[in-house]
Amino acid sequence: MVKTILSVIISALLIAGAAAAENFFVNNQFDRLETALTALEEKVRDGDAVRTDADAVKMLWDSEKKKLHAVIPHNDISYIDYWLGEAVSYVETKNYDDALSKIEVLLTICEQIPKTYSISFENVF
Repeated sequence: MVKTILSVIISALLIAGAAAAENFFVNNQFDRLETALTALEEKVRDGDAVRTDADAVKMLWDSEKKKLHAVIPHNDISYIDYWLGEAVSYVETKNYDDALSKIEVLLTICEQIPKTYSISFENVF
């Protein structure tokens, strides 16, 4: 009986630890992307953004998403790919108004996706 209770407690602690580590990992990845997007947003607002600036954000996202495939669904990742691809294209053509709207959507996504996978009452029950 003692072994069973101890096994249940240890299992629960391991699951809680893994969930906390996953939450930290996802938040960290999206914080980096959000920082890069904020810098790009400032350049777009100033009218100074060029294709290489947008490509740098895309390269950062490409490296981050390889790690995220293990913890979040492919649909969320492809959704970001779609919006980021459009933002890069608009920056290249110097269509800053449309690029800014895409970047705003990406910043909102960077806030929402980690909340979706966080440990919270709404996500557990």
